[in-house]
Amino acid sequence: MDAHCLTVRILAGVVVAAGVLAGAACDAAGVADKTGSNVVVLRFATIDNLNPNGEIIGPPVFVDALQRISGGRLRVTVVDHYGDTAASAESDLVAALDGGALDGGFPATRAFGPAGLHGMEPVEAPFMVNGYAAQRALAGGPAASRLLATLDHSRVIGLGLTVGPVRRLWSVDTPLTDLRHWRGMPIRAFHSSVQADVVRVLGGVPVEASYTFPDLVRAGTLRAAEIDVAQYARNNYGRLLPVLAANVVLWPRMPVIAMSRTRYDALSPKQREWLRAAAREAVQASIDHGYDDSTIADRLCKQGVRVAQASPAQLAELREAVRPVLDRLAGDPATAASMAEVVKATAGTVPEPLVVPAECRLP
Repeated sequence: MDAHCLTVRILAGVVVAAGVLAGAACDAAGVADKTGSNVVVLRFATIDNLNPNGEIIGPPVFVDALQRISGGRLRVTVVDHYGDTAASAESDLVAALDGGALDGGFPATRAFGPAGLHGMEPVEAPFMVNGYAAQRALAGGPAASRLLATLDHSRVIGLGLTVGPVRRLWSVDTPLTDLRHWRGMPIRAFHSSVQADVVRVLGGVPVEASYTFPDLVRAGTLRAAEIDVAQYARNNYGRLLPVLAANVVLWPRMPVIAMSRTRYDALSPKQREWLRAAAREAVQASIDHGYDDSTIADRLCKQGVRVAQASPAQLAELREAVRPVLDRLAGDPATAASMAEVVKATAGTVPEPLVVPAECRLP
């Protein structure tokens, strides 16, 4: 293979291998394989890595499936830790796709609105997509296509909406199971206007922070954060935020397999067919995966995490408090249609309980 077209691993936008991609020239020309076909390398990005917690299933399956399906003629090189831990990194990634600076990426639905591409926000509608059954119904049904179609008037194309981990609320001491406990509480929101609005209507103070948020917790300026169980365990947060509100699930992290429309349109019909097939395989793998938050939570209990359950009355009060956010999403022309799709797709789904040993439960 031509040294200028080596597939390299990139960290935080800096090349860390000896071979450097020759940019657009390499992509346009490719490298002849034994059949005479061209090898095309696509530059995708993620704000962490392909599967940072063992529960982000879609992106790595997509990368592997694309190489297999195309017989190695269409490959992905991954920019890890895009944005270098900036709070805006994920929406910056979407903006880079929109501007053609990246070929593709794996941003979560939460990143599109802040980048000016509206329509995905209802995936974060509080208490709507609050479990894996709800995500599977969304990703595996017609709602996914309609959500991705909100990008049709942009320069980004969505190839697939994948299931990801549900996010729960962790705090320093007071569990966020009761509306009164939210008042004045500084809570990490992940660069999302919906998340920030939800924290505000519940009485908290949204703090925009990325992966450096533990520094804010240790400094005493941040008292809570939304994190999935798998990520909390993988990052070894331990006693950082040891109080978990088990059944207060506001939203998920659902990665989107996305591409620059300009780059996608420049590919051949066969190459686009390979991309679509790999995306379908990735979506299905994320649907089929057995997400087991309870087993992970059990391990965290042994490290000192304690779990609180909101009562039905407390959940009802929290749900009522977020009604203004739901009404705004349903009434905004930019999100009304996709909000209706989310409501329809998730109707009747029940969030999976987080089961932990009795000694781990808070009264």
